[in-house]
Amino acid sequence: MKLSIRQQALLIVLLYAGIFFIAFTLSKTLLYVFVFSLISILVVNFIYKNMMRLRIPHPISVTAALIIYFGVLIYAFVRIIPLVVNQIGSFYEFMKNILDSKYWENYLADNPELSKVIGNLADWASPRITELFNNFLLEFAKKLPGIGVVIFYSVLFTIYVTIYTKWTTKSLPGLFPKRVRPLVEDFLSKLGMSLQSYVDVVLLGGLIVGLSFYFLFSIFLPEYTVLLSFWGFITNLIPIVGVVIEWIPILIVTLGLGLKNFIVVNLIVAAVHFGAFLFFIFIMKHKANINPVLMLIFIFLVGLVYGLVGTFFAVPVAIFFVTLWNEFIKTELDETRI
Repeated sequence: MKLSIRQQALLIVLLYAGIFFIAFTLSKTLLYVFVFSLISILVVNFIYKNMMRLRIPHPISVTAALIIYFGVLIYAFVRIIPLVVNQIGSFYEFMKNILDSKYWENYLADNPELSKVIGNLADWASPRITELFNNFLLEFAKKLPGIGVVIFYSVLFTIYVTIYTKWTTKSLPGLFPKRVRPLVEDFLSKLGMSLQSYVDVVLLGGLIVGLSFYFLFSIFLPEYTVLLSFWGFITNLIPIVGVVIEWIPILIVTLGLGLKNFIVVNLIVAAVHFGAFLFFIFIMKHKANINPVLMLIFIFLVGLVYGLVGTFFAVPVAIFFVTLWNEFIKTELDETRI
């Protein structure tokens, strides 16, 4: 049975995708370089597009986009990350102190059942937070030499791919046989637009949450403002699941603020996340035609295979397969006549 042009294109795309996924499984460094390079390139492209809308010439827009992006990263490494690192230890002790001291028992004296439930949860969480914190420090120390390699190659790929974007986009279809190139070009174009939309939305959502946390916690927990706003930004780069990961330490530390402040802070956090979530779902539904359930499935599966870093690129993987389905399989099924 002879395969159609679309079926041939599908098999070749899946072959290349399979090679990449196997390589990522064998080498975590390759995975990290690919993920961070892809994110960096799409963020730089976001800045570049907006500068082009202002009718700034292409060479100036590319240069300015790279300078702005790496300028922000350098500022983060020089000013923000050292503050975050310095606050992690005391923040951990602060959480442990709240869990061990059981502050909530004072303002839940009239509700002993709820106080007992929270106490049981605290007793369960306390040793696990200690274990998680120690494992984090151990893993970070182990991977520190590899971080330099990841940063070095990610910077190189970001600069060169951004400068030679037109050459790169024209060269990619050359990896496919001539007969399938028109279909592949259309697929890559739609995939690129969906990925760009995803990064734009996630980046804006992370910035909204990070800035909201900065103003919120500068009032309620000023000593940990930078850490919590940075934590809010980073965890919101993981759709849906990131909110749960982020909220756990916030729930713990706000237990020490008293019942009224605990409710106020967490209601504000919930409102911020609800707005960011609606914004994300609305845009992704229209731009990438992908629903939250599918995103959650891919976050679980990809995270299971590739660990924490896998959760950061799980949705792009989902976008890849959804675009693949729409462009090749769904179209083939729609055209098939019984």
